[in-house]
Amino acid sequence: LSYRWLLNEFPVFIALDKRRFVSQTNGNLYIANVEASDKGNYSCFVSSPSITKSVFSKFIPLIPQSDRAKVYPADIKVKFKDTNALLGQNVTLECFALGK
Repeated sequence: LSYRWLLNEFPVFIALDKRRFVSQTNGNLYIANVEASDKGNYSCFVSSPSITKSVFSKFIPLIPQSDRAKVYPADIKVKFKDTNALLGQNVTLECFALGK
């Protein structure tokens, strides 16, 4: 499967950069340091080349809050599952820290 996210309408796909990352493991969209320009309606686009089929999720609204008084403590989300790899092959592990 291949995961991509679009913003507001097709085919406006989100450009991945230092702030935005799409996990090809679970399809989640991660945005670090949300900005006002991130406001909009997001939809996940999943495609499978093997069966030549694609589907869209329902739109999910994102409304950035400008309240600077809200500061969240740093938090590391740990949700590990068993990972197997063949000797001599590459493996990718993901770790995301949240907070400000």
